[in-house]
Amino acid sequence: MTKKDFQNWSREKLLHEYKELSKRKKFGIVWENKPEEVAEQFKTSLPVLKDEKKKQISNTKGGINHIFIEGDNYHALSVLNYTHKKKVDLIFIDPPYNTGNRSWRYNNDYVEKEDRFRHSKWLSFMSKRLRLAKNLLKENGIIVVTIDDYELFTLGLLMDEIFFENNKIGVLAVESNPRGRTTNKFFATSHEYWLIYAKNTNAASIENLPLTEEQKKLFNLEDEISAYRLLPFRRSGGLSTPEERPNSHYPIYYNEKTGKIDIKSFKGAIEILPIDSSGRRRVWRQTRPSLMEAVGRGDMVIKKNGKGNVVYMKDRIKSGRKPKTIWISPKYDASAHGTILVDKILARRKAFDYPKSLYAVVDALSVLVSDKKKAIVLDFFAGSGTTGHAVLELNKRDGGERQFILCTDNQDNNGSGTKIASDICYPRIKNVLNGYSVNGKKVAGFGDNLRYYTGELVGNIKTDNDKRVFTSRCGEMLCLVESTFDEVMSKKGAFAIYESPDQMTGIIYDEDAISDFKEEAKKHKKPFVVYVFSYDHTYNEEDFEDLENLRTVKPIPEVILNVYRKIYKELYKPRHL
Repeated sequence: MTKKDFQNWSREKLLHEYKELSKRKKFGIVWENKPEEVAEQFKTSLPVLKDEKKKQISNTKGGINHIFIEGDNYHALSVLNYTHKKKVDLIFIDPPYNTGNRSWRYNNDYVEKEDRFRHSKWLSFMSKRLRLAKNLLKENGIIVVTIDDYELFTLGLLMDEIFFENNKIGVLAVESNPRGRTTNKFFATSHEYWLIYAKNTNAASIENLPLTEEQKKLFNLEDEISAYRLLPFRRSGGLSTPEERPNSHYPIYYNEKTGKIDIKSFKGAIEILPIDSSGRRRVWRQTRPSLMEAVGRGDMVIKKNGKGNVVYMKDRIKSGRKPKTIWISPKYDASAHGTILVDKILARRKAFDYPKSLYAVVDALSVLVSDKKKAIVLDFFAGSGTTGHAVLELNKRDGGERQFILCTDNQDNNGSGTKIASDICYPRIKNVLNGYSVNGKKVAGFGDNLRYYTGELVGNIKTDNDKRVFTSRCGEMLCLVESTFDEVMSKKGAFAIYESPDQMTGIIYDEDAISDFKEEAKKHKKPFVVYVFSYDHTYNEEDFEDLENLRTVKPIPEVILNVYRKIYKELYKPRHL
């Protein structure tokens, strides 16, 4: 930030400066905004998508179509603000950590450690993308951002500003490097942080983590209800005395012959008190009403040993375990289940630096979208494609039909000569979808489909003809909105028809082609969503009255242009120094 010299300022100028300073936020994060070329392109260009049919993967007709977008993620997010506004269930991103070790670029230049604007550039970069991403989340949607300590605290303040502090779900510490980063001067860092925010905590929910095999083995008994283990009903340790829990100290009455258990004395019953082996008075795990509920469920067991009767409670196996804020497991090792796994999938060594552990991301998905079997999961820093792979793995485990959207540029991979999209991310996803081999052993593919798009720019709209040109380039976006990817027919410059198992999409580029379009549309029974070119927000309803299978008509491109106008307005909204 440039230092100002107030020595020679006039009284009027100083007063004006004081008023401007008074308007600034008094708490939160403030940085010097650094213009970014890809965002500045919005002044002269608009982003669209181009369908790369040669990279399309078609394994299952009518199956899940995952989305891959190659290009700058700012442009991709802008497109998604039209195609997927309020449609995304989960965003999982692993952005550049801004270590200063040539780990990311700003305006095509690596950001070095000595760059005094390093943090401002990173915040400018992240702020623009997170604001666009927020628009994509459903009301109950959740975003996960992974980071290390280089930008942890600045990211936390930025997330509080954009998603609001009251929507923070938690901050996880995940041990991704059990050996520790020995290059550190003081501590060998072995973990990273996952910041988790909801669009609205009142609408959001999370699920339990699946039990491990070791945890399942603890529940080694079974009755007609479920597997269970026996836990002593008498408390021990802290907060286990009548003085501390007076409502939990009471006698239990038990008939050894009939097995009857009650809190009231009855004929033939013996009294059992929570007395430990040293004769000290203790308390039961639950109060009288809770005990009787457990008795009614058949969850109380009393066994005789050499010292008397011992009361147990059945602890039944649950569907999972509540996730803790510290995640430690060998399967979260980013070397074994990230780097080495990617090397195997791509059949080459050191293919990608620092990919996430596949199983760490799978567990995150299990917690955040296991109850949403048709969730849309977005990663706009796709890197090696771990998030997409994790979505496929979770679908395989629970029969889900979740869809991933991956966005990544095709920059050089940290000077390695390989490109991130074409040489790493796409080949990984292609291999795990189609199947691959490791040392001669075949690994079965997941068998879904993939649609591959590249981001392109179209000149800004200045004339009516520009609107026609722009509309002619929006076909892929409209198919993405409707999830109708299979082309039925196309008449260049006139109209095109696409389909999915459930519906048809018609795109009319020239209003003079409406009659020809309807003639073709009447040959199909599925309902039609029709997009028709218009110079404004209107269309002639009478033109479509005789189309019986019509679901709705939407004039274009004004609705798309309005989305981009809002993005442009937000981009140049005064916010920070």
